Amino acid sequence: MLKALCILILPGLLAGSSQAAERRLLLEKVDVTGSTRLPSAFLERELHLTPGASVSEEELTADRNRLLGTGLFQSVQFFLSKGQNQGQARLKIELVDDPGVFGPWAWGGSLGLTQDQSSSEHLGTEFNPLSVRAQLISRNLFNSLHRASAAVDYDGQGIMRGFHVAYGFPRFSQESVQFDARMEAADAQARYLDILGFGSRGQAYWTFDQGNGTRLQYGLAIYMNNRGERFSVPGFPRTLIGPKVGIYRENRLLSFRPSEGYSYGASVILNSQGFNKMGYELEGAITENLFGQSMITAQVQGLSVGFESVSYRGSLRWEQPLPILDAASDPGIYMQFTHGTDRYKEFRYEGREARLGLRFHSAGLIADVALAFRALPESMKEVLEQEWEP
Repeated sequence: MLKALCILILPGLLAGSSQAAERRLLLEKVDVTGSTRLPSAFLERELHLTPGASVSEEELTADRNRLLGTGLFQSVQFFLSKGQNQGQARLKIELVDDPGVFGPWAWGGSLGLTQDQSSSEHLGTEFNPLSVRAQLISRNLFNSLHRASAAVDYDGQGIMRGFHVAYGFPRFSQESVQFDARMEAADAQARYLDILGFGSRGQAYWTFDQGNGTRLQYGLAIYMNNRGERFSVPGFPRTLIGPKVGIYRENRLLSFRPSEGYSYGASVILNSQGFNKMGYELEGAITENLFGQSMITAQVQGLSVGFESVSYRGSLRWEQPLPILDAASDPGIYMQFTHGTDRYKEFRYEGREARLGLRFHSAGLIADVALAFRALPESMKEVLEQEWEP
């Protein structure tokens, strides 16, 4: 978390009256010091703070906010001093890396012990209650703020139950345009609540920042249910492929834990065969402070293909920081309740889970240890052994 914020502008630079804020300065020299996370040349180029550039106080404030928005720095300070010539200035940017935030790479993972209410009756010994998820994360790929992550999810028998790979452009740029791509899959039986209508999902999209937390997105989505395989929701449509457009809004500050606020969004996956073949997605979340640093978050997601199929996931999560371990690790306990349903013609599925866990992170590690109690759809395995028509 950011612990200090300072921007000092010498009065003599913009002296002169009420027009001071409107004056522009010509940068004579720019120095960036204090950070091992990003090279100074990259910052100067991304922020357009190079010798000879013309800047105003408002633009400097915006550039400072971009640096703070990366979440990489404990302190950001701008110092302006007079240049050798009239109207010119020297800019010094002093950064202090946050030791509690990921460096170039960080390991993430979770260890879970699950009591499955369905396994003893219908699923036999195929599902082991122990699960292990390993994840590799980078927020500074290529030493230029590109983002990437990869994860695999195994159960205690060594069977892979899910995976994901993702890549994204830097989170700040002069044009406020981002690109993200992600591919993921999850076992519809063992990880039912981790999917939404389709066992495999891939998408690549551009995001345009409209200001005030509003974002427009467009790209391509490919959602699939593979015939007769574990990574599919039986009875749900086989594929949903097409251009995807959406609008999202969020006023929460997302870090290791979200701040108070809300988010919501809607998108549509277009299809030339008509409205009944299109995909419609809705999502929303709200985070509130209960007392002290205790936070509660309610979240819902919905997906429909046409007007017959519906997939829904909803969760309620409570988090409480703990005064243990090192302060930089930010440990905390959480309790989460999740419910999900899928409906398509005669097919009906429902799953529930209650989870109690401990989370903490440091500069190179994110860990989650949890105990979960869940009930999975009991009829899904029988349907998977057959062929179904979409």
